[in-house]
Amino acid sequence: MKVVVFGITHKNSTITLREKVAFSKSMLQKAYNIMKEDPFIKEGVILSTCNRSEIISVVEDTNLAEKWFKNFYTDFFQLKQEELEGHYVFKRKKEAVTYLYEVCCGLDSLVLGEDQILGQVKEAHHRAMEVKGCGKVLNKLFLDAITTAKEVKTKTNISENPLSISYIAVKQVEKQLKGLIDKKVLVIGFGKMSRLAVEHLIDRGVERIYICNRRRETIEALSNKHSHIQHIDFNRKYDVLKEVDIVITATGAPHYIYHKEEFEVRYDQGRELCIVDIALPRDIDPAIGEIEGIRLFHIDQLKEIADENLASRQNLIKEVRQYIEVAIDSYEDWYQCLPIYPKIEAIKNYSQRLTDEELEKMFKKLSHIPEKDRETIEIIVRSLVKKMWRKPILQLKDAGVKGKGEEMASFVDEFLGL
Repeated sequence: MKVVVFGITHKNSTITLREKVAFSKSMLQKAYNIMKEDPFIKEGVILSTCNRSEIISVVEDTNLAEKWFKNFYTDFFQLKQEELEGHYVFKRKKEAVTYLYEVCCGLDSLVLGEDQILGQVKEAHHRAMEVKGCGKVLNKLFLDAITTAKEVKTKTNISENPLSISYIAVKQVEKQLKGLIDKKVLVIGFGKMSRLAVEHLIDRGVERIYICNRRRETIEALSNKHSHIQHIDFNRKYDVLKEVDIVITATGAPHYIYHKEEFEVRYDQGRELCIVDIALPRDIDPAIGEIEGIRLFHIDQLKEIADENLASRQNLIKEVRQYIEVAIDSYEDWYQCLPIYPKIEAIKNYSQRLTDEELEKMFKKLSHIPEKDRETIEIIVRSLVKKMWRKPILQLKDAGVKGKGEEMASFVDEFLGL
């Protein structure tokens, strides 16, 4: 297989490096344009989340792919080669295919079995299809991997009590403050991660939740349902700092939304404030963490709680991998048969064309026979032709599965002249 994966993830890099290699929406289009213009890249899907910046692709030569993508990342993100060394993942062929299945099933996530990654994979594949970045091989791979992940979540216990980065964030502040019952929280942003955080905060019985975003209407239904939830306009994000005990941020901003200079002026210094920044790029200037009274955490610092989750779910990994192995065997069989499928289609078209021609000639000579008899003859002849080709076609598929697809495809061309 000529499938490869190259990228930077939470397992092999710092949050600082992941910030540098995050694909914004405008950068995604530019990256796809570069890949589509280079004949070396046959297909590609870019997966960019807070924990990973990866490209899954079909390439001309898997032996040259690692160098190509290292050059791509350094040029595209204006990095030095040494910034990448030792901090990227590169997998090819079956290893790359297996890796994508594991990502979809949540085995490679910071939080084992978390649900959000599957939606992100679907979105990445959909975007690639929109810009015509992927084709037959990756479309089949992504659809199969997504289907397998859904099956895993349905049939294994990994789907019970699904966790997320948002859940871990709330657990972290609960641990730091020894409970949340009487706490006031400011949540900045109202995307999926923020929504999940709010749900967990409601479950914990916090006293008040301020949701800070640019559009009040997005939280109207929630604030109408829960009297202790209040909207704060984004321009007033500094105004409530003196009231709250916790700040959780998860915006899509490409830059800091809180800077140390203004924060120090607006914050009641010495007062304890716990901040969890689950955005990438980060929302909070790291220097704010140096201010007295501030406890600041970013995604990578939530690892301790995530590891506790990993330990409790470790026994599920083996079960999930069994599903993955079966699915990959099926995908491999399909891939190995790719050179064969056009030949099988050509054989079917050829035999149908000949059958049509010969039946037409025969019925001209037998124009006197009743229509019912003509139908019977046609059914028998077409059935006979299908039976004649059934075994050769099965043999061709079997040859493909055994890795002889290209050899047999050439044989069919030469032997049948198709």
